[in-house]
Amino acid sequence: MAAQTVTKSRTHDDYTVGWVCALSKEQTAATAMLDERHDDLLKPPNDPNTYTLGSIGKHNIVIACLPQGEIGTSSAATFATWMISTFPSIKFGLMVGIGGGIAPKVRLGDVVVSAPTGRYPGVVQWDYGKAEKGGEFKQTGSLNNPPALLRTALTKLRTDNELSGSKIPEYLDELRQRWPRLVSKYTWSESLKDPLHTPAAEGDKGKPRETCVHYGLIASGNQVIKDAEFRDRLDQRYEGNVLCVEMEAAGLMNNFPCIIIRGICDYADSQKNKDWQEYAAAVAAAFAKELLHYIQPRDVDEERPVRDIIKEVHNAVTHIKAKLDGKDDIEILDWLTRTDYGPQQSDYFNRRQPETGTWFLESVEFQDWLATSKQTLFCPGIPGAGKTILASIVVDYLCSKFYNNSTVGIAFIYCNFKMQDKQKIDNLLASVLKQLAESQSCLSESIKSLYSRHKAKRTRPSINEILTVLQSVTLMYSRIFIIVDALDECQESSGCRARFISELSSLRKNNGANIFATSRFIPDIRDKFKGSKEVEIRAHDEDVRKYLESQIMQCGSALLKARREEITKEIAKVVKGMFLLAQLYFESIKTKKRLKQFKNTLAKLPTGQKAYDFAYEEAVWRIKGLDPDSKELAWLVLSWITCAKRPLATKELQHALAVEVGKAELDEENFVEIEDMVSVCAGLVTIDEESNIIRLVHYTTQEYFERTQKQWFPTAQVQIATICITYLSFSAFETGFCKTDQEFEERLQSFPFYSYAARTWGHHAPKDEAGQEVIKFLKSQAKVEASGQALMAIGSNHSQIMQTKMTGLHLAGFFGLHKATDILLELGHSPNEVDTWNRQPLWYAAQNGHEALVKLLLASGAIVNTTDMFGESALSVAAKNGHQEVVDELLAAGAIVNTTDMFGESALFVAARIGHREIVETLLAAGADVNAATHFKFGNESALSVAVRIGHQGIVEALLAAGADANAVTGFAKDTVLLEAAVSGHQGIVETLLAAGANVTFVNRLGWTVHIVKIAAKRGYQEIVEKLLAAGAQQ
Repeated sequence: MAAQTVTKSRTHDDYTVGWVCALSKEQTAATAMLDERHDDLLKPPNDPNTYTLGSIGKHNIVIACLPQGEIGTSSAATFATWMISTFPSIKFGLMVGIGGGIAPKVRLGDVVVSAPTGRYPGVVQWDYGKAEKGGEFKQTGSLNNPPALLRTALTKLRTDNELSGSKIPEYLDELRQRWPRLVSKYTWSESLKDPLHTPAAEGDKGKPRETCVHYGLIASGNQVIKDAEFRDRLDQRYEGNVLCVEMEAAGLMNNFPCIIIRGICDYADSQKNKDWQEYAAAVAAAFAKELLHYIQPRDVDEERPVRDIIKEVHNAVTHIKAKLDGKDDIEILDWLTRTDYGPQQSDYFNRRQPETGTWFLESVEFQDWLATSKQTLFCPGIPGAGKTILASIVVDYLCSKFYNNSTVGIAFIYCNFKMQDKQKIDNLLASVLKQLAESQSCLSESIKSLYSRHKAKRTRPSINEILTVLQSVTLMYSRIFIIVDALDECQESSGCRARFISELSSLRKNNGANIFATSRFIPDIRDKFKGSKEVEIRAHDEDVRKYLESQIMQCGSALLKARREEITKEIAKVVKGMFLLAQLYFESIKTKKRLKQFKNTLAKLPTGQKAYDFAYEEAVWRIKGLDPDSKELAWLVLSWITCAKRPLATKELQHALAVEVGKAELDEENFVEIEDMVSVCAGLVTIDEESNIIRLVHYTTQEYFERTQKQWFPTAQVQIATICITYLSFSAFETGFCKTDQEFEERLQSFPFYSYAARTWGHHAPKDEAGQEVIKFLKSQAKVEASGQALMAIGSNHSQIMQTKMTGLHLAGFFGLHKATDILLELGHSPNEVDTWNRQPLWYAAQNGHEALVKLLLASGAIVNTTDMFGESALSVAAKNGHQEVVDELLAAGAIVNTTDMFGESALFVAARIGHREIVETLLAAGADVNAATHFKFGNESALSVAVRIGHQGIVEALLAAGADANAVTGFAKDTVLLEAAVSGHQGIVETLLAAGANVTFVNRLGWTVHIVKIAAKRGYQEIVEKLLAAGAQQ
C-alpha cells in the first residue's frame, strides 16, 4: 500500500528536516520511504523549487530535487538556499542519492556516509585548491563537518548495526509491499551485475549480497568522474581515504548543516552505466530513514534553525569575498594590467539588435564547442559582418550560463588597432590572468608572489612568468573559456599576434581551455587555426531585416515607413553579409525626402570590395553639404578621433574642441553638445554608452580616413599638438605640482583633457619644429612640473610618489623633440639638469629610444654615466627597453658597461631578463661581466640564472659562449641553474647547460645533496629526465 496521505493542517514552520536529491530517481526513492505524505503548501512565487512533504516517525520532512540538468556544487548550494528560505524551521539536512565508489574499498550497492577521517572533514571539494610550483595541487580551505546531532546519532546507529545488523533490508521489503511499481528497478535483481566481481566468487549465487555501510571521506566536485586513473589519483591526493565521488555535497556542507549519504552505483570509471542507479538510490534512502529513527525530536527542537546559521555564514563569506575589494588585492590586479574589457563588452552587447545572433548560439558547431573541453572555434568574417557584436553575444551567453558556477573561468579580449600600445603580448596574457584571478574568492598566492618579486625592484614580470602563474590559476577551474575578438587588429610587430595565438593554443592543449576567436580573412591568422572548427560570420538576411525594420520604425520618415518592405529587401540583398554596410546604407537613404531621390540612391547601392569606400564617400559628401559650422565641427571631430593616440572619452573631446588657441582659460560657453558631435558626422561616429568613448563606427572607417587624411585633414597632427599645448598652458596650472592625491584628482576631474594632453602632446608635435607656444610652455617651470605629474603618475591615487622638479628639457627629452631641445640648450638649460629622482634629459631620451636626441645631448655635454636615485643608468634603461641604436650610441660615448643599480642589476642582467638577445651580445662584446650577480634580499641572481628561469634559450647560449658558469647558483637556496631549468620545464636549456658541463647533482645551502633528475621526474618532465640520465644522473 502507498504512504498514507494525511490532511492535518501544517505550516511551513512545522518542517525541521530538509532532504535534498539531485536526480528524480533519488527523489522517488526518498518519497517511497515516507511513512506519511502531507498536503502541499504554498511557496513564494520566486522560489523555483518543487517540494514533497511528509514524515518519518515524528520528523516532518521536506524533500526537494534539483531541476533537471542542473548538477554540481553551485547548483546544490543555490537550491538549498531557497529551501531554507521557504521552510525557516529546518534544523539540518540530508543529501541522499547515488555516487561513484572507490574499488576495492566499496562495492556496487553499498552505502557511503560522510564522516570525518583523519585531518579531513566528511566531504572535501576536490576541485577547490591551488596549484603549487611544478603543477602540484594543494587543497585550500575545508568544508564543515556534519553537525554534532547527526554525528552522535550515527555513532549509536553504527553500534546497533554491528550488534544486530542494518534495517535497510527491512525498509526495502516495505518498499516492495507499498510500491509494487518500483520493485523491478528499486530492489535487487539478478540482472544487476558487478563488473569487478563474478557470481561464483560470491558464495550464494542468485542472492543479493548484504549491503555494507561505510563511513568516511566523500570527494565532491563539479565534474563527472569517469576515468579510473584520475579517480585513483584523486584518492591518492587524500592519502587513500576517499570512499566515494559525487557532484553536489560540497555545495551544501558549508552552507547547510547536513550529512551526505550515497548509494554506490558505479566505480567512477569508463564503464559507467545506469543499471545500478535506482537500487543504489533506494539503499541510500533506506539508510537515511534508519538514521532518522536515531534522532530524537526534542534534540532537533533544541537545534538552531539553519536560516540563522546561514546569516552568519553569509557574513563570513561576504568578508572573505570583500578581500578582493580591498586595497591590496586591487592594487595587485591593477599592477598586472589596468586594461579592463568589461565596459567594451557592455557597450558592444547593448548594440545588439534584440533576437539577432541566435542562429549562431544554436548552431551545431557552437554547441559542440561549448560541450567539449580543449576546443577552438575560429570565426572569420568579412569586414563589418558583425563579428564583434557576435563575440559580445557569446561572452554574455557564457557569463549568464555559468553565472553561479565558480569553477568555470571566463576571460575575453577585444583587440583594437587604437590600443596596440596596451595590447602587447605581455599585457594580453596579463589580462587573461587578471580576469581569471579576480573571479576567485581570494587572490591566488602565485599572483601575490609574482607581485612581491617585482614590485620592490620596479620591474615587470616576463611573458614566461605570467604564463607560469596563468597555468597555475587555470588549475582552479574545471572549464575555461577565452574569447578573443578581432585578432586582425592585434599588432603584428615583434611577433605579438603570432605569439598570442600560440599561447592560446597551449592553454587549450595543456590546460583544457576553450578558445573562441574572430578575425578578418587574414591568411596568416587562418593558417594558425588550421585544423580547428571554423564558422564564417556573416550577417544573416533575417538579422539585417530585423535591424532595418527597427531603424525605420524608430527614426524613419513617412516615406521610409511606407517603403519599408522595399528598403529591407534591397539593402539585405546588396550588403551580402556585411552588417555595417546595412547601417551605412540606411544612414545614406534616411535623409531622402523625395521619392525620386530615394529610388535613385537605393538603385545605386554597390556591392563587393568597394562598397565601404562608396558608403564612406557618400557620408563625406553629406558632410560637405552641411552648413559651414556643422561641416567644420564634423571635420574636427573626425580628425581628432582618427589621429588621437588612444580612444577619447566624450568629455575629453568636448574640452579639446572648446580650446581657443592663445587663450589662458577654458570658456564653458564654447562647449559643443555631445549629441551634436555625433549628429554632424553622417553616421560615421558613435558613442560607447558604458565607457563614454567616442569612436568611429568601425575599423574600416579608421582605415578609410587613414588612407585619405591628407585629403580631408592634412594638418591635424600639428593642430592637435597646438590644442594640447594650449590646454597645458592654462593659468589654472600655474600652481604647479599638486601636493596631495586629492588635489590631483580634483584637477583631473575639473580638466578631463589634461591627462591626454600631458601624455601625448609631444607625440603629435613634429620633432624638428618648435613653435613659440611650445617653447613658452617648456620655459614655464610650474606648468611643466604640473604636466610632468600627469605624465608620470600611474593613477590619481599615486600622484605623490612620482618625481618632481622636471624641467622643459626633461619633457623634450622624453618626447624626443630635437628642435625644442636645441632651443632650450641655446637659452641656457643644462643638459645635465636633474629632477628629484636624479634623472637627466639623457636618461628619458634613452628610455624612449630617441637616438637622434641622445646624440644631440651627448654632443652638448650630457654626462653619460650618471644614474638615477635607484642607481639605474641611461645604458641600463635603454637596454631594458630594447633600444639597440641608443645602446650603441651610449657605449660609443663611454658608458660604463658594468654599472649596477641599487639591487645589483646591470644592463646585461636587465637585457637578459627581458629577452633582448642582440643587446646582450652587444654588451658582452663591450666587456660586460657575464658572471656578475645581483644582491637582492631573496638571493643573488646572474644574467644566466634569470635567462634560464624565464626561458630565453638564445640568450643562455650567448652567455655560456661568453664564459658564464654552467654551475652557477641562484636564489636563497643556492640552487643551480640546471635545477632551475629542469623544474621550469625548459628542455632545450637543460640540454644546453649539460653540454656546457653542468653537474646533475649539487649540494645546496642546507648541505643537502640534490638529485635534479628526481625533482624533474616528480614534475613529470620525462624528456628532461631522459636527458639527465644520459648525462650520468642516478635515479
